[in-house]
Amino acid sequence: MALAPGRLAAAFRPGRPALICYLPIGDPEGGEDLPELYAECGVDVLEIGVPGGDPYLDGPTIRDSFRRARNAGVNLRRASELISAHRVELPRIGMIWMTYPPDDPTGLVDAVAASGVDGFLTPHAARTYRGLGRQLEERGVHFIHFLEHDPRLKDVHLAVESSSGYVMLQANPGPTGIHPLVLPDNSVVIEMLRRIGLRTPVALGVGIGTPEQARAAVEMGADGVVVGSLTVEMMLRGRTALRELLCSLREAIDGR
Repeated sequence: MALAPGRLAAAFRPGRPALICYLPIGDPEGGEDLPELYAECGVDVLEIGVPGGDPYLDGPTIRDSFRRARNAGVNLRRASELISAHRVELPRIGMIWMTYPPDDPTGLVDAVAASGVDGFLTPHAARTYRGLGRQLEERGVHFIHFLEHDPRLKDVHLAVESSSGYVMLQANPGPTGIHPLVLPDNSVVIEMLRRIGLRTPVALGVGIGTPEQARAAVEMGADGVVVGSLTVEMMLRGRTALRELLCSLREAIDGR
């Protein structure tokens, strides 16, 4: 599926890799000004983490953030309200609702659509949630396909046939928050995706723990880079540390 015009298309414009950074909505350790800070530092897409079901793929950094947000009263309705307010302030930046759907997803599609996000991501194979994906697409929300580090061929073919917005490829096996000294070489998988016919942009994420690794991801052929746990770790250290990280990521993937 070709990328539809919009904020995500602008984020993945030719010649400039997209920077996608995790933003923990409602985490009291974060503060309400995080989206503006991200935008100031050149982040193209906010991957907004919303508490939901069991965050099985996430390590303690993201799990603890989900817990703090949930304890602060963040549910579907509250998350939608918070994100909607950020959309008004930042009308041009891409926004993705990232969550693990609960056992009872009642109200999820309505909350996501009402928030004004551009896409929805869950760290599961897209075939697991094909019905949910169709409902979101009908409401104008891209359903982002997630591919494991060593993806199954049936998931690859489904991404080629129906992915929308972009595809997230797991850069490192295992849970988030583990930063390997050397990022595994994902170039073969990215080349395979292109050879089979994928036209949707590919963003590489999970395990990217330094600006140098973010640059390496681009050199492997990724159209964008996703940084998650590291942004929360720096957030907990304070605004200066977070700002320095975000700016250094932008510079690294731009080759500066």
